[in-house]
Amino acid sequence: MAPDSHLDGRRLGELHSRFQRFLLKTTLPVCLGLTILSSSIADARTEPYRDSWNTPVASLVAPSKPPETGAPGMASLSPQSLFSHPSPAGQHWSSRNQITIPNHPAIEKHIRFYQGKGRVTFSSALNRSCPYLPIMADILESFGVPAEMVAVVMVESCFKRKASYKGAGGYWQLLTSTARKMGLRVDRWVDERRDPVKSTQAAAGYLRSLYNQFRSWPMALAAYNTGERPVSGAVRRHGSSDFWDLSRRGALPARARGYVPKVLAAARIMSDLKSYGFEPPQPSPLYDFEALTVRSPLKLEQVARWIDMPVSDLKDLNPSLRLDRLPPDGGVHLRLPSGARDKFDLAYKDFLRN
Repeated sequence: MAPDSHLDGRRLGELHSRFQRFLLKTTLPVCLGLTILSSSIADARTEPYRDSWNTPVASLVAPSKPPETGAPGMASLSPQSLFSHPSPAGQHWSSRNQITIPNHPAIEKHIRFYQGKGRVTFSSALNRSCPYLPIMADILESFGVPAEMVAVVMVESCFKRKASYKGAGGYWQLLTSTARKMGLRVDRWVDERRDPVKSTQAAAGYLRSLYNQFRSWPMALAAYNTGERPVSGAVRRHGSSDFWDLSRRGALPARARGYVPKVLAAARIMSDLKSYGFEPPQPSPLYDFEALTVRSPLKLEQVARWIDMPVSDLKDLNPSLRLDRLPPDGGVHLRLPSGARDKFDLAYKDFLRN
């Protein structure tokens, strides 16, 4: 979220572009496997979640009515952009919900930065985003949030799940209080801000609530960055809810005035990588996996040994775990790669007997 966005020029200032449609079609089925995180699990000591490839995102989040698009005279992103890939329902982002981005000098300034000094960081973040971006865009749209708002992740964390700054953490850099308010677990054992699906659902709900309050996506971004109170105060004082007008008057906090053009610049680049001088990244596959309820506080190193898997890969499948082990309360699901269930069950039975 971020009343504290840490987008300095070096770390986070270089991200976004358009993936080719074939890339999105290739990665989307793989990324859909992540969505099993939101369903309920049986009470058995180790029960499978469900087949990881048969759970569309749309069934896991509550759709909202798409908001109105931007003001007249502002050009929408091209339908042939990163955000126009088919959704699981066969629709296109461009026909459902879209943010419009003006030709503003502040946006152009950040585009030039991303193309210049920020190019290396931008490209690296773009490569990291490849497995997650399609599923995140799908979740955003399911909440009635423009898919382009995934640019927030590029700016906030460069798609580094362990990114943190002044109490904000995870892909969307949500503060602990905001994350918990949106239903995420954040404690010494688990930090669901690091989970690409759960954190996106939380951020999408938060962004949608901000839009409902301010009726403007730039203003929602400003509130996401600096908090609702300074933004609502500026609206009351000046009788305007137009971000560019309030920004020109200096009515909004300086960091919000810089943050919004930065995100919109990133989104514009993401809409057409080639035109802005960036190459689409290569697809990076994710595991097909299943999630189990395990009540014992197992260490991931122990589980990795049981199933003959590198512990680093098992950690990647369980990004919310902070201590490389399951919490003693059994409130977190253990994810195993497809095909590892039988090995785990045998070893786990022996473990329980000893």
